[in-house]
Amino acid sequence: MKIGLFTNCFFNESWPDICRSASEAGFECLEIGAGALHGTYVCNPEKLLKDKFALRDFISVLEKHNLQISSFSCMGNYLHPNKKISDTHRKDLENVVELAAATGVKVLNGFAGCPGAAEDAKYPCWIGLPYPPEFRGYLKWQWSERIIPFWREMAEKLKKYKIKYAFEMHPGDAVFNTSTLVKLREEVDYDGLGCCFDPAHLFWQGMDPIECVKILNGLIFNVHAQDAELNMKVVSVDGVLDSKDYGKLASRAWNLRLVGYGHSEEFWRKLVSVLRLCGYDGSLSVEHQDALIGKNEGFKKAIEFIRKVAFFEKPDEIRY
Repeated sequence: MKIGLFTNCFFNESWPDICRSASEAGFECLEIGAGALHGTYVCNPEKLLKDKFALRDFISVLEKHNLQISSFSCMGNYLHPNKKISDTHRKDLENVVELAAATGVKVLNGFAGCPGAAEDAKYPCWIGLPYPPEFRGYLKWQWSERIIPFWREMAEKLKKYKIKYAFEMHPGDAVFNTSTLVKLREEVDYDGLGCCFDPAHLFWQGMDPIECVKILNGLIFNVHAQDAELNMKVVSVDGVLDSKDYGKLASRAWNLRLVGYGHSEEFWRKLVSVLRLCGYDGSLSVEHQDALIGKNEGFKKAIEFIRKVAFFEKPDEIRY
């Protein structure tokens, strides 16, 4: 396994400064946010594809700091009813696919998307229950008319460039849990569709990440080392669905935390063990969105924690 960093925690730093910060902290590789909801501040795929010298310089900065690209991420809503938004996000995704092919990167991470509830919808509609009964019809329409057709089309482009796409299971998106991810993969019938496994949003939904890994055996292409902490005082009266601003930490039902600050070292030891058991030995990509800890201190603490629980060498052959 390798310790990586997801660049979505950077907002104002230059590309050389980002790479220097990551390298000095001890990270080995980067998951690079590029396009759609990430914007193109850190990485502009369209620009890099048009300018071979800009791409060369982009890669040379990585090499200078002894960093590799573990994956690209393009988190967007390619199914948004607003065509201006969906077209922009789709174009960004297509550019990232081509950039991955040009740089030898094999994995892209992102969302499946969330369409509206009907042909004339103006806004996305995330349906999380079958009542009132009309919801079932909306959900069926979303999958048959929007979600599956789009991903069957996108799978052809992914196949062309031999790129894997890893869905992050995220509420508000068509793929938000294990069964929806497996369903989409089976409907599209492309082995290159899998999971960007982030336990943070599984924790607060009430899932057991370890059991999820077992079901997703062989389908995990990337892992986010990110934690979550539930505020049981709020959960006990309001439940886990919480639309309050992320900055209102004390009043939220749950908060995103640095790895190790939501769940114990024992849990994370079990998680990395079952990941290896199920065939994953790639990057553990630190996603730092913990509002209680600054970047520099957070990087150090995350790396120290992961070094204690992860595996960095291949196991020896056991002979009886």
